[in-house]
Amino acid sequence: VQPQDRNERPNWRRDPQERLGKLAGSKPDSPARMGFSEEEKLKISKELVDLQIETNKMKEQYETENFELKTMILALENRVQELELCSQKVTGERDALEERLHALESSRKELADEYIILKSNYLALGKELDREV
Repeated sequence: VQPQDRNERPNWRRDPQERLGKLAGSKPDSPARMGFSEEEKLKISKELVDLQIETNKMKEQYETENFELKTMILALENRVQELELCSQKVTGERDALEERLHALESSRKELADEYIILKSNYLALGKELDREV
């Protein structure tokens, strides 16, 4: 059976509460149901808006914390690079000091050997002088 008029076709896109009221055929109860439905819609809309606000706050907090953590990571990476450069500098200075120390030790050994030679020459000259006297 085809409906004669488009207005007689049921509109399935309407509110389910409204369709239920029409199907039940309770016209006097329909405005109360519609009011209740609107009230429910307002409550749900309010809850959705509250959830969206809360979600936006959480997103903002997440983005803020994410930004702070990325900033902290960058600062720590910079600090690590500074420490690595400092370590390289200190290592270079240490190597230079070790080379200088080896040179000084070598020089000390040469001086000690020369001292021994000079002392033995002095003692030999002293003995020779004693013999001549």
